[in-house]
Amino acid sequence: PVLPGFVLKQASTKVGDSWVKQTKAPGAVFEVPEGHTTKGVSALVDADGRVIQQWVKTKNEYDSAGALEALKAVFETYSGPIALPAPSRPADNDLLTIYPIADLHLGMFSWAKETGADYDLKIAANLLKSSMGDLVARSAPAHTAIVLDVGDYIHADNSRNQTARSGNPLDVDTRYAKVVQLGFELVIRCIELALQKHERVIYRKLPGNHDDETSLMLAVAVAAFFRNHERVTVDTSPSRFFVHRHGKCMIAATHGDMLRMGDMAGFAAAQWPKEWGETTWRYGYTGHVHNERALSTSTARGMRLESFNTLAAKDAWHAGEGYISPRNMVSITLHKERGEIDRLTVAHIDVLLLDIEDRTGLSL
Repeated sequence: PVLPGFVLKQASTKVGDSWVKQTKAPGAVFEVPEGHTTKGVSALVDADGRVIQQWVKTKNEYDSAGALEALKAVFETYSGPIALPAPSRPADNDLLTIYPIADLHLGMFSWAKETGADYDLKIAANLLKSSMGDLVARSAPAHTAIVLDVGDYIHADNSRNQTARSGNPLDVDTRYAKVVQLGFELVIRCIELALQKHERVIYRKLPGNHDDETSLMLAVAVAAFFRNHERVTVDTSPSRFFVHRHGKCMIAATHGDMLRMGDMAGFAAAQWPKEWGETTWRYGYTGHVHNERALSTSTARGMRLESFNTLAAKDAWHAGEGYISPRNMVSITLHKERGEIDRLTVAHIDVLLLDIEDRTGLSL
């Protein structure tokens, strides 16, 4: 009988004068799983250093092959920027219009019964395209526009569907490669919309805590797409900071997950002393924090600071934490001598009711 708590590891049978011992046969020959690489090997050895047993550790590489294939598919779809007409009104060289895209979290999934609002890939795409179209149609004919993505444009940075730093699971709507492909197409649409109003468009994609790696890949792909378009400039810097000067106006931006909004003024003065010293109107733009517990705008030591709201709904975690935030997108127009002179807002409810063909007259 087998003792309590024990199992049979080996069976012995007497055949004549001999004992026959049987044990479980070894399994199949080990092969590294597809998509994995060998991370390390551990060995059990005897007193003479001979191997008795080995343990092979592997890891999933989660490489960018899927994202690269998605981008290739997008390039095959497009032959190049569409032939856009020149802006219908004369461009005003004194003006600069900024279109901040804050924390769109493209690819996030939210269920209304759990979070208060539905949100998925299709909803996010429609919200951004509609909002951008409405803002461009109503904005002043500034000579230059900046499409400024302040981070977390993509919800998940790879197919693991976890945050890179903390490993927290993410609520995702679909495959990573599909999200990247649609995200690229949407950036193209936003830039082409802006080109219908403004003579020159600058695009800058800042990394966020959700899309550190995807940000640079996206910026490089957009730069390649517009490489022969003289009216488009794509900033492919990997820096987490952006600065631009327009006359007496200074614009500095970062996502806000590392350098906090309250520290922006001191950092900007030290990092860009020339721009700081030669300007009167200074603006620090961030995303990351959108809830009502934080001030959306404030002025600190010579710089007006602002954390933009987002078009995205809350995921399950933020809903459970009780975060509340307005959902909107804005455009900001700066005069090179007088600073901010105009601001337009598209609220979430306006976007839902927006007939893009009737209200903008833009080619989408």
